[in-house]
Amino acid sequence: MSTVRLGVLGAARILHDAVAVPAASVPEVEVTAIAARDRSRAQATADAEGIPRVLDDYDALLADPDVDAVYVPTPAALHGPWMRRAIAAGKHVLCEKPFTANAAEAEEIAALAAGSGLVVMEAFHSQHHPSWARLRALLADGAVGDVVSAEADFCVEIADRSDIRWQESMAGGALMDLGVYPLRLLTHLFGTPTVRAAEAVDVDGVDAEIVVHLDLPGGVPGTVRASMVATGQDQSVVARITGTAGTITVHAPYAPQNGGRIVVERDGVEVEEPVDPEGSYVWMLRSFAGAVLRGEDPVSGTAQAVEAMRVVDAAYLAAGMRVREPAPLG
Repeated sequence: MSTVRLGVLGAARILHDAVAVPAASVPEVEVTAIAARDRSRAQATADAEGIPRVLDDYDALLADPDVDAVYVPTPAALHGPWMRRAIAAGKHVLCEKPFTANAAEAEEIAALAAGSGLVVMEAFHSQHHPSWARLRALLADGAVGDVVSAEADFCVEIADRSDIRWQESMAGGALMDLGVYPLRLLTHLFGTPTVRAAEAVDVDGVDAEIVVHLDLPGGVPGTVRASMVATGQDQSVVARITGTAGTITVHAPYAPQNGGRIVVERDGVEVEEPVDPEGSYVWMLRSFAGAVLRGEDPVSGTAQAVEAMRVVDAAYLAAGMRVREPAPLG
């Protein structure tokens, strides 16, 4: 196999940015087929994105011998059920974040993947961008001295209340859709955190906004904020790491190609680090191809996904909310 022939399970909007466009820059990945619950919608998406084949339904795509791997952009509550089907069908999997509805389901998928010989990877594109590796290197080099606190926000308005991110039955919520990004960033930089406390605004079982207080390794306090109702000056997509000798401020940390900036302030002097302009999704697809074709580290594999979902579950419980549940395929 010299290329990964990727089929798409669903006509979600995210597939444009996540696989259709970046695949043009990754010769080892070819988006070859799509299926959706509504075949006409799948056809319209295929026409728009240049996907050559439309199959009748998800099962037909999973059974297709000309599909090596599947991309799963379904609602979060359906990630686990379709990953189980894909693994059983012998397909490699690239699944949108959050990996599953909860940690127990993530552990189950990880166990299935471990015994399959297949690559099962969470599409956590941000972690693959070299800016995240640069942040870790800056901290290791003592760029701001000893770290005393870390905070990361992802607060943007999602005004359409009919959106699946506002539906508890589809595993929606600010933490599931947005907060997983700052959680993953702080975990990537410092290691697995412990949830100390959390507060959420509950709207019909969905966290419209949430603040999670963390204890990071090394005794560093961390804070994550996520909101689907932030407007005006309340909108914030930024991370800040404060040390004994200075501060690192990261603008647009989750999509660095969209105006991302890393500013290191020390002794009253600001230095801006260069940020690679190539898209995080391109880096992600390269990692996926390398894992499938050459056995390379998937970077955002099942171990990282299980770790993340355990923290998400702990945050919901600390906020007095229910852990999300998977949905039946129906």
